[in-house]
Amino acid sequence: MGRLREWLLPEWARVEHPLLQYEISHFRAARGRRGLTIQLIAILALLGGSAALNAATSAHQASGLNLTSLIWRSLYYPTLILQLLTAIMALTLGASAVGGERSRKTWDNLRATEFGAGLALRARWAGILYRLRAPIILILLTRVILIAGMMYDLTGFGGLYAQMLGAQARPPLPEWRLDLLLIALAVTVNLVLPTLQVAAAAAFGILLSVAIRERIYTAVILMLVAATQLAFAAAGALAIAGLLQVDAAAVSAWSYALLLGFSAFGDWGLLLSQLGSLGEIWHRVPYGSTISFCLLILLITLSLAADGMMWLAARLSERRG
Repeated sequence: MGRLREWLLPEWARVEHPLLQYEISHFRAARGRRGLTIQLIAILALLGGSAALNAATSAHQASGLNLTSLIWRSLYYPTLILQLLTAIMALTLGASAVGGERSRKTWDNLRATEFGAGLALRARWAGILYRLRAPIILILLTRVILIAGMMYDLTGFGGLYAQMLGAQARPPLPEWRLDLLLIALAVTVNLVLPTLQVAAAAAFGILLSVAIRERIYTAVILMLVAATQLAFAAAGALAIAGLLQVDAAAVSAWSYALLLGFSAFGDWGLLLSQLGSLGEIWHRVPYGSTISFCLLILLITLSLAADGMMWLAARLSERRG
């Protein structure tokens, strides 16, 4: 297992790396494993309580829903809120990364080490993900529960559920194996996209901390970005809710762009994490069955963009300090 970890992780992302140890030491001493346990319990209680409250308030709409649909509807909005807060925290922690070191007069010493500014920033990047591991774990746990429900639903109707979804798509899918491939892509996106979104938010914050020295300007940009993200998520959720209620024949072609943008940057693919919702998208939106494939392309693009932001932050730090 250790050899596999060393093969998968770059040197700067390994726990034994001195720069990463420096980042982790800032909060490990005060919190440690007990702090992680407290965070997990607190967030799990909030998530579970919110899901139960959401299920209770929408009980009149739950008649006729199967168990997986009920779980998905109950978890959707609490998970969406948790994701947004986690991304904002990652952005904020990234934006304060270099400013805190500058105020402590330690940034120049870190940049002068044999590892250089680039590795120092990447260690800070990994440290932010480590610090937010509690909400990330629970977001992924929610996804695993929903994906387990998808696997269970696939056994419905004698194992013909996937073929039924493909037959009702616009246009119908020509091969049942293609149905399974697109569902598998939706599962992949659901597992990878949340962590990647948090990592990209942290990378953008670190880039801001290097590029802008004045904290007041950084704070204004952070508020604008956070407000834009919250507004986009709220507006997108309302638009998608309306889209899933209108007649399928009335859905226009622009809805594909709305669905793709919201799934990528709004709810991070939560719409695709339940077969009933996935089937509605395939049925209502023209070529909606290709959404998961396009999200996979956007996922690769987002990972390259996050790595590019870290590269740019390192170059700016080397030039400007």
